Amino acid sequence: MPFTPFHLGPSLLIGLIFFPLLYLPAILSGSVIVDLEPLSFLLLDLPVLHLFFHTFLGATISALILAFFVYLLRGFLGEIMTAFQLPQIASPLNITFAALLGAYSHILLDAFLYPEMQPFWPLLGNPFLGLVSSSTVYLFCILCFVVAIPVYIFQIWRIKKQTKK
Repeated sequence: MPFTPFHLGPSLLIGLIFFPLLYLPAILSGSVIVDLEPLSFLLLDLPVLHLFFHTFLGATISALILAFFVYLLRGFLGEIMTAFQLPQIASPLNITFAALLGAYSHILLDAFLYPEMQPFWPLLGNPFLGLVSSSTVYLFCILCFVVAIPVYIFQIWRIKKQTKK
């Protein structure tokens, strides 16, 4: 799913369900960061889109780098979170775990779709390929986004209720 917002649905839902344990900007950006790889391959007109960063090892590296930058930007991101009525404390642990979870969810979702992926590289093969149809994966992502909307409303209500105490 290169350059699509589909990955945001599952990561948004997970981030909101486990809010404030997971730093929401980290899980959301973690779920799309690995698509810089296919973007660069498309720009270079290369025939393959999903290589190293579409493995769990590559996703781990990209998520750890992302976590570092999210931590540096936590003040700015905190202002955005407050604007969305979801103020959140950013710690190195909740940022890193969220970035990893977002990146891993991306790899897992894409592994169902793309034959060139080797998610467990250096082990070869893709045990997920074809287990679920592409339409099912896309529908799952859309449904996660739809379900995330009432969860978002609930979290705002919960936060407001806590602050009134």
